[in-house]
Amino acid sequence: MSDGGELAEALRRIFERRRSAATPSDILGILGSSNNDGNTAALASAVFAPLPNAEIISLSNLAIASYDYQNRHDSDDFLPLAEKLAAAKTIVFASPVYWYSMSAQMKVFFDRLTDLTKAHKELGKALAGKSVFLIATGGSPAPPSSFEPPFAETALYFNMHWGGMLYQPGAEAVNTGAAKSFANRIAGGDREASARAA
Repeated sequence: MSDGGELAEALRRIFERRRSAATPSDILGILGSSNNDGNTAALASAVFAPLPNAEIISLSNLAIASYDYQNRHDSDDFLPLAEKLAAAKTIVFASPVYWYSMSAQMKVFFDRLTDLTKAHKELGKALAGKSVFLIATGGSPAPPSSFEPPFAETALYFNMHWGGMLYQPGAEAVNTGAAKSFANRIAGGDREASARAA
């Protein structure tokens, strides 16, 4: 199997991993990218490969409407995803850098987090104490200074623990050593979240 075929198979296994409501994922990845086979997905796949009870959900596979003040979109895919976030112990966002910021899919998702501060406050409160991490790729050797703060500040707003970011220039092959090291950090954050909940 070619490298591309192996990546596609690994992503298929991660994206299609089925979880019952009784056994939610301990570690939940949220991929916001226009390309499920792109650089960010490849890096996320490498990070998630060794993690137990973990799954990645691609926002591109969901129908999530833009935020509106009347909460007219409760029937789209946002609330089921928010319930998965509330059930997980650790959350990992993955986004390419688009114009110095998160992707459009991720921005729509983050805007909808406002639903968890108003109409669905119980889900928002359930996020407290979880660990949050970020995986990103971009065209520059380092991410812009504007990229990480929205993720970190959102974690702080919901009383979650910010675990940091793994960034890699998209033109480079996946740094498997860095991916494994970050996976260990995520697993450590998961253990810490479990200890805090006990």
